[in-house]
Amino acid sequence: MSQDELILRRFESGDSDGVWHLHRTASQDVGVCGPEGAWEDDLRHIEEVYVGSGGDFVVAHIGARLGAMGGLKPVDDDVAELKRMRVDPVFQRRGLGRRVLRELESRAVALGFKWIVLDTTTIQVGAQRLYETAGYVRCREGMLHGYAVIFYEKRLTGQDDPT
Repeated sequence: MSQDELILRRFESGDSDGVWHLHRTASQDVGVCGPEGAWEDDLRHIEEVYVGSGGDFVVAHIGARLGAMGGLKPVDDDVAELKRMRVDPVFQRRGLGRRVLRELESRAVALGFKWIVLDTTTIQVGAQRLYETAGYVRCREGMLHGYAVIFYEKRLTGQDDPT
Protein backbone atom coordinates (compact mmCIF):
# COMPACT_ATOMS: atom_id res chain seq x y z
CA MET A 1 0.00 0.00 0.00
CA SER A 2 1.67 3.22 -1.09
CA GLN A 3 1.04 6.36 0.94
CA ASP A 4 -0.56 8.18 -2.00
CA GLU A 5 -3.37 5.61 -2.08
CA LEU A 6 -4.39 6.36 1.51
CA ILE A 7 -6.96 9.05 2.29
CA LEU A 8 -7.47 9.63 6.00
CA ARG A 9 -10.32 12.02 6.85
CA ARG A 10 -13.24 12.74 9.14
CA PHE A 11 -16.36 10.59 8.81
CA GLU A 12 -19.01 11.86 6.40
CA SER A 13 -22.63 10.71 6.23
CA GLY A 14 -21.97 8.83 2.99
CA ASP A 15 -19.54 6.58 4.90
CA SER A 16 -22.31 5.06 7.07
CA ASP A 17 -22.85 1.80 5.17
CA GLY A 18 -19.12 1.23 4.72
CA VAL A 19 -18.47 1.83 8.41
CA TRP A 20 -21.16 -0.68 9.40
CA HIS A 21 -19.81 -3.28 6.95
CA LEU A 22 -16.21 -2.77 8.13
CA HIS A 23 -17.29 -3.04 11.77
CA ARG A 24 -19.06 -6.35 11.20
CA THR A 25 -16.40 -7.81 8.88
CA ALA A 26 -13.44 -6.93 11.11
CA SER A 27 -15.28 -8.08 14.25
CA GLN A 28 -16.16 -11.42 12.68
CA ASP A 29 -12.57 -11.88 11.53
CA VAL A 30 -11.24 -11.69 15.11
CA GLY A 31 -14.10 -13.69 16.62
CA VAL A 32 -15.87 -10.94 18.56
CA CYS A 33 -19.01 -10.49 16.51
CA GLY A 34 -22.23 -11.52 18.17
CA PRO A 35 -25.77 -10.76 17.11
CA GLU A 36 -26.52 -7.14 16.29
CA GLY A 37 -27.57 -5.21 19.36
CA ALA A 38 -27.96 -1.90 21.16
CA TRP A 39 -24.25 -1.94 21.99
CA GLU A 40 -23.65 -1.02 18.33
CA ASP A 41 -26.09 1.91 18.23
CA ASP A 42 -23.23 4.42 18.27
CA LEU A 43 -22.35 3.28 14.74
CA ARG A 44 -25.83 4.26 13.57
CA HIS A 45 -25.35 7.78 14.98
CA ILE A 46 -21.68 8.63 14.42
CA GLU A 47 -22.21 12.36 13.78
CA GLU A 48 -24.09 12.75 17.07
CA VAL A 49 -22.17 10.30 19.30
CA TYR A 50 -18.64 11.16 18.20
CA VAL A 51 -18.31 14.39 16.22
CA GLY A 52 -21.22 16.34 17.70
CA SER A 53 -20.26 15.46 21.28
CA GLY A 54 -16.81 17.05 20.97
CA GLY A 55 -14.93 13.96 19.81
CA ASP A 56 -14.10 12.77 16.32
CA PHE A 57 -14.36 9.79 13.99
CA VAL A 58 -11.94 9.09 11.15
CA VAL A 59 -12.04 6.80 8.16
CA ALA A 60 -9.14 5.60 6.03
CA HIS A 61 -9.87 4.90 2.38
CA ILE A 62 -7.54 3.01 0.09
CA GLY A 63 -8.83 3.82 -3.33
CA ALA A 64 -12.60 3.44 -3.14
CA ARG A 65 -12.43 0.91 -0.29
CA LEU A 66 -12.86 1.75 3.39
CA GLY A 67 -9.77 0.17 4.94
CA ALA A 68 -9.87 1.33 8.55
CA MET A 69 -11.69 3.54 11.02
CA GLY A 70 -11.76 4.69 14.61
CA GLY A 71 -13.47 7.15 16.89
CA LEU A 72 -12.90 9.38 19.89
CA LYS A 73 -15.79 9.67 22.31
CA PRO A 74 -15.48 12.25 25.10
CA VAL A 75 -15.68 10.85 28.64
CA ASP A 76 -15.11 14.26 30.27
CA ASP A 77 -13.14 17.44 29.49
CA ASP A 78 -9.78 15.67 29.89
CA VAL A 79 -10.49 12.10 28.77
CA ALA A 80 -11.54 10.63 25.43
CA GLU A 81 -12.36 6.98 24.85
CA LEU A 82 -10.94 5.34 21.74
CA LYS A 83 -13.74 3.35 20.14
CA ARG A 84 -14.45 1.25 17.06
CA MET A 85 -10.89 0.84 15.85
CA ARG A 86 -11.28 -1.51 12.91
CA VAL A 87 -9.00 -2.51 10.05
CA ASP A 88 -10.30 -4.45 7.08
CA PRO A 89 -8.75 -7.95 7.29
CA VAL A 90 -7.43 -7.48 3.73
CA PHE A 91 -5.31 -4.52 4.91
CA GLN A 92 -4.15 -5.77 8.31
CA ARG A 93 -0.48 -5.85 9.27
CA ARG A 94 0.38 -2.96 6.92
CA GLY A 95 0.49 -0.13 9.46
CA LEU A 96 -3.00 1.15 8.73
CA GLY A 97 -4.24 0.72 12.30
CA ARG A 98 -1.17 2.57 13.57
CA ARG A 99 -1.84 5.45 11.11
CA VAL A 100 -5.46 5.74 12.28
CA LEU A 101 -4.37 5.58 15.92
CA ARG A 102 -1.77 8.35 15.42
CA GLU A 103 -4.35 10.49 13.63
CA LEU A 104 -6.87 10.04 16.45
CA GLU A 105 -4.23 10.84 19.09
CA SER A 106 -3.30 14.01 17.20
CA ARG A 107 -6.95 15.02 16.97
CA ALA A 108 -7.42 14.29 20.69
CA VAL A 109 -4.55 16.66 21.55
CA ALA A 110 -6.02 19.33 19.24
CA LEU A 111 -9.40 18.91 20.98
CA GLY A 112 -7.76 19.44 24.38
CA PHE A 113 -7.92 15.92 25.80
CA LYS A 114 -5.15 14.88 28.18
CA TRP A 115 -5.82 11.13 28.26
CA ILE A 116 -7.14 8.41 26.00
CA VAL A 117 -8.71 5.30 27.48
CA LEU A 118 -9.79 2.19 25.61
CA ASP A 119 -10.61 -1.47 25.96
CA THR A 120 -9.97 -4.47 23.76
CA THR A 121 -10.78 -8.14 24.16
CA THR A 122 -8.20 -10.56 25.49
CA ILE A 123 -8.38 -12.55 22.24
CA GLN A 124 -7.40 -9.54 20.09
CA VAL A 125 -3.66 -9.99 20.49
CA GLY A 126 -2.87 -7.81 17.47
CA ALA A 127 -4.82 -4.91 18.94
CA GLN A 128 -3.08 -5.36 22.30
CA ARG A 129 0.31 -5.26 20.55
CA LEU A 130 -0.68 -2.11 18.63
CA TYR A 131 -1.78 -0.26 21.76
CA GLU A 132 1.13 -1.38 23.92
CA THR A 133 3.76 -0.43 21.32
CA ALA A 134 2.01 2.96 20.99
CA GLY A 135 2.49 3.62 24.71
CA TYR A 136 -0.83 2.51 26.18
CA VAL A 137 -0.64 1.04 29.67
CA ARG A 138 -2.78 -1.86 30.89
CA CYS A 139 -4.90 -0.71 33.84
CA ARG A 140 -7.12 -3.65 34.62
CA GLU A 141 -9.13 -6.50 33.15
CA GLY A 142 -12.86 -7.08 33.23
CA MET A 143 -15.90 -8.16 31.25
CA LEU A 144 -17.90 -6.22 28.65
CA HIS A 145 -20.79 -7.59 26.60
CA GLY A 146 -19.78 -11.13 27.58
CA TYR A 147 -16.12 -10.74 26.50
CA ALA A 148 -13.02 -10.67 28.69
CA VAL A 149 -11.39 -7.29 28.06
CA ILE A 150 -8.26 -5.36 28.95
CA PHE A 151 -8.57 -1.67 29.80
CA TYR A 152 -5.77 0.67 28.71
CA GLU A 153 -4.90 4.33 29.17
CA LYS A 154 -2.38 6.77 27.75
CA ARG A 155 -1.36 10.26 28.81
CA LEU A 156 -1.17 12.43 25.72
CA THR A 157 1.90 14.55 25.07
CA GLY A 158 1.64 18.14 24.04
CA GLN A 159 -0.68 18.98 26.92
CA ASP A 160 0.14 21.32 29.79
CA ASP A 161 0.50 19.36 33.01
CA PRO A 162 -1.40 21.14 35.81
CA THR A 163 0.75 19.54 38.53
